[in-house]
Amino acid sequence: MRPAGVVSGAAIGAIVALSACSGDPTVGVTPVTPAATASAIPPPTVATIGTIHRQRTLEAERKVEVRVTATSEPRGIVTSVSMTSPYFSSSGTVPTNVLLIDGDESRLRVPLGAPVCPAGEGQTVATVEVRAKDGLTLAATQVRLSDAVLAEINAEECAAKVATDAAQPAFTTAADAWVAEGVEASTEVTLTRGSSDAAATLTGLSGNVIFTLEPAEGALPVTLAPGQESVTVPVTVRASRCDAHAFAESKKTYVFRAWIDVDGEEIAVEYTATGTAEERLYALFAACGEGNDSGSIGGQ
Repeated sequence: MRPAGVVSGAAIGAIVALSACSGDPTVGVTPVTPAATASAIPPPTVATIGTIHRQRTLEAERKVEVRVTATSEPRGIVTSVSMTSPYFSSSGTVPTNVLLIDGDESRLRVPLGAPVCPAGEGQTVATVEVRAKDGLTLAATQVRLSDAVLAEINAEECAAKVATDAAQPAFTTAADAWVAEGVEASTEVTLTRGSSDAAATLTGLSGNVIFTLEPAEGALPVTLAPGQESVTVPVTVRASRCDAHAFAESKKTYVFRAWIDVDGEEIAVEYTATGTAEERLYALFAACGEGNDSGSIGGQ
């Protein structure tokens, strides 16, 4: 029997052989970790030309769709995007998690900043930061964007700004100004003076897919004269659709439209019901749904 603690010659030989294979008996073999492997994977490249698209479903959030194309393997992830443009102030950096596949377009949702009125000069550029899908290394690419869509939106928003600088439409905030009866309510839309002292004539008001809005007979047109701070128009609002699906799918449930004439140009502007107005409108929708067995807000 071998005494405890005594190592056989065969075992010593095995240890020496292993040390010789390592090249240095004092240095162990460093294992390859997943993090080390991931950091070695390069990000895919991205084409330096991209496009911008206007999507109806994004308009309520004032976002556009920026499309970029990967031009190499491996698969990647867009981790962030930002956009600078002569038409709008900077979007800021937007975190994303969008897949990049070689040869395919990837769609990035980018918010618009404030409109620049009048528009400046220069190119619209997106900074797209990417990494390999299974990697860690980040790479930023400057992508020049075709921006005819931004020019179109800028023209619309700058025109609307001319109108709202003169007269800003809004539902009244006074709770007692909302008189409801079933799915219908009498209330007021108020025009309030903005930063411009130009005369502004309200020529029309309309609702949306959920709510119908009608001004009182003979109430329009009405003019907010220079020096005048506000003018009020009595209106009737009705919940004209009461199925939950339509309510859930509507992107502009509480957005209404007004037409305002400034210096002979009639401009369409949007305004949103908030606070008390939003609460009262929702109550009209709920009252409408109570009589709808299959499509009410709680009847699905």
